[in-house]
Amino acid sequence: MSNENEQNKRLQALKIQEEFKAKQKQLEGHKLVNRRDFLSHGMMAGFGAVMLPTLLSSLTMNSAMAVECGSGMGNALTNGIPILIFDLAGGSNIAGSNVMVGMAGGQMDYLPSYKTLGLPDTMSPKISGQTSNDLGLQFHTDSAILRGIQSTSTAPTRAKVDGAVFCTASNDDTSNNPHNPIYWLTQAGAVGDLSAMAGTQGSDSGGNSAIPVASLIPTMKPVIINTPKDALNLVNIGKLGTLFGPDKSTKVLKAIENMSATKIAQFNRRSLPDQLKDLINCGYIKSQDALNRFLPSAIDPTLDTQVTSTFNNLTDADQRKTATITKLILDGHIGVGTITLGGFDYHSDNRSDGETKDFKVGDLIGRVLELAAKKQKDIFIYIITDGGVSSNGKIDDTAAGRGKLGWGGDSGQRGSTFFLYYRQAGKATLRVPGKRQVGAFKSNENVDLTASLISNNVTNLAKAVVGNYLALSGKETTLETVVGDNPFGNNLNDYIIFNKSV
Repeated sequence: MSNENEQNKRLQALKIQEEFKAKQKQLEGHKLVNRRDFLSHGMMAGFGAVMLPTLLSSLTMNSAMAVECGSGMGNALTNGIPILIFDLAGGSNIAGSNVMVGMAGGQMDYLPSYKTLGLPDTMSPKISGQTSNDLGLQFHTDSAILRGIQSTSTAPTRAKVDGAVFCTASNDDTSNNPHNPIYWLTQAGAVGDLSAMAGTQGSDSGGNSAIPVASLIPTMKPVIINTPKDALNLVNIGKLGTLFGPDKSTKVLKAIENMSATKIAQFNRRSLPDQLKDLINCGYIKSQDALNRFLPSAIDPTLDTQVTSTFNNLTDADQRKTATITKLILDGHIGVGTITLGGFDYHSDNRSDGETKDFKVGDLIGRVLELAAKKQKDIFIYIITDGGVSSNGKIDDTAAGRGKLGWGGDSGQRGSTFFLYYRQAGKATLRVPGKRQVGAFKSNENVDLTASLISNNVTNLAKAVVGNYLALSGKETTLETVVGDNPFGNNLNDYIIFNKSV
């Protein structure tokens, strides 16, 4: 019986091989070269960062990526920690009025004044009660971002959050700052089962800010996700379904999903009929698991009660795109996502405009944290912006202005970025007690451009963020492999905030 089964599988393999040869002519001359090509034809792969060869061609030659049957989908992320990047387009305030920044001694080595950073002397962090450690990372008590986070997250969730601030000057009002390390983060292991990366814009980064030039992988690009419909399009079998019908499409999808580069040598030594037999086996084994994972009901955020109870107004464009990408990330379908929020060029001589925008991003961050808590998943949230802003020294006494100083103009010399890390098992532990700041400000309220290797180098900042992501898995020593070099050398630990957490 065993020999008969083997013979039947070989015959079936040869039959499907001939069918593939015929169907391949119907693919309109488009050669499927990489993962994005597969996605464009409705074909999904299980390892988003691996560039797949042409499946149909591989079925007519003795070479293909290896097939790893029986592995199932498991946890889609290879490095375990989903990442979401908020890109605040226009040059928002982060330093001082939101996240506290200090001189060489860290966040609590306070500056003599924070007036150009938007705080009147009556709100100086030196005054008791003017700072908050609710998120571990120190914020100003009246930070609009903090208030937004607190408005949409619970105290138990915030108790598992900590973070870091990076004091780095960057150019104002431009998409040329290489802030976004999305490709390097993918190389560091953040990979989903539908796509490695997603963004809300059609740029290389998926957002407003640029990527470091050296990080680009030409065969990859973030898929554009803004709505639940965009998410559903990731699992539309499209041309594949037309060519092969739902049953055979499922088998092909499962075969692609189980491709793994780790066993390529073993697979290539097998004869073509045996390779095809393996593909067919993978098509049968656990095919229902793949179907269930990629059903529209499993992808659509509007059908996920955890999402809809957290993001309660999906008619709002910012909530809608944030909810959609966050769900895809937390459920392991996307590795890294970038969400661009516009309107942060808010130096309109008042304070109310900036407070309103900052509160909104905080509101969204709080919802992301709360959804991660509901899904019992860790998440790394990185906030970037192009440049910064300085105050005009005039107090805005309106209700929305909250008695703070108005924003008068761009000021990249007052720039910063920060990240928050939610850890389901509990707040991450610091490598150096009390250290949550990399780089420093000077007493004149500008970034100290000589304080660190990131102070005046946005590309190095991106590398430091990748180093911090790797460190959460105890892999910071692989930084050079991931980003191409280690500009920090033996001082890398000075740029790392947390101990291994996963």
